[in-house]
Amino acid sequence: MSSIDSKGAHAAPTLKPIPLFGPDLSAGTARGVAIHCSCGTLTGAVTEHYAHAEHLSVFIPGFTGSKEDFLGFFPGLLGSASQGRAYAAYSQRGQADSAAPQETKSYALADFVSDGIEALLQFGADARPVDLVGHSFGGVVARRIAIARPELIRSLTLISSGAKSLQERPEQKAGIEALRRYGTSLLFRAAYPDLPDERQADPYTEMYRLRAHASSLAGILGISAILKDYPDVSDALSALGLPIAIMYGNEDDVWPQELYRWEADRLAVTPLIIPGAGHSAQLDRPIALSRALQRFWELG
Repeated sequence: MSSIDSKGAHAAPTLKPIPLFGPDLSAGTARGVAIHCSCGTLTGAVTEHYAHAEHLSVFIPGFTGSKEDFLGFFPGLLGSASQGRAYAAYSQRGQADSAAPQETKSYALADFVSDGIEALLQFGADARPVDLVGHSFGGVVARRIAIARPELIRSLTLISSGAKSLQERPEQKAGIEALRRYGTSLLFRAAYPDLPDERQADPYTEMYRLRAHASSLAGILGISAILKDYPDVSDALSALGLPIAIMYGNEDDVWPQELYRWEADRLAVTPLIIPGAGHSAQLDRPIALSRALQRFWELG
């Protein structure tokens, strides 16, 4: 449980420091922390003063991602932020160096939601509700965290995350079968077909390679099954009365863009479209996304 420090500010529980996974993509602005959950230890990253900042934004990564997808995004956020805001992200079960149960049945949607609630409590959200941000599959999880524990959430942002499950495409089914046969290292070869599977000079590319090898196949299969069949919860979200933002790139083609607009209409919000961004605006257009987030948080 979080507490109040001697100055009256919220103090989150102390989290054990651990090394970051792979190269430090945060330019020294973040440090690794251990988050002890029911499934084992999840790995997180926090910026300076996260325990005492007035506002904390927490990012949940997508399908084949991890907290590292946000570390290169943190410096820009810190540079444009008002005082009193810090940032955190965590890798979900099976991602990168987080705990990875061996059986696919341990990767049900309820498991990811339970992990997220435990992580938020360790970030001190019971005393200082957080601005929660979910990217792609992370948004599927974030919606349900907000519904289950709305008192932990100050606002909710969904980035390129569909309200309804995806219809499986033939190429996606073939990709899953290939992963079953060849293992998760195939993720690197698929993303960087012209590069050898060996140490890379570019830090993000090297992180991606290391993550491909470290990711749990059971986790990939479990999330893949979730993405094919999960219910719409937009009515329950709307009933919460939380500030909600929907953002996506104008070149995003993972979910149909009309579905993003459909959910925004159901939630009575105006979607924010990031020009020149695909499915991962934090990588494609980080400055535009950081400005959009800051505006939303300031209004909230």
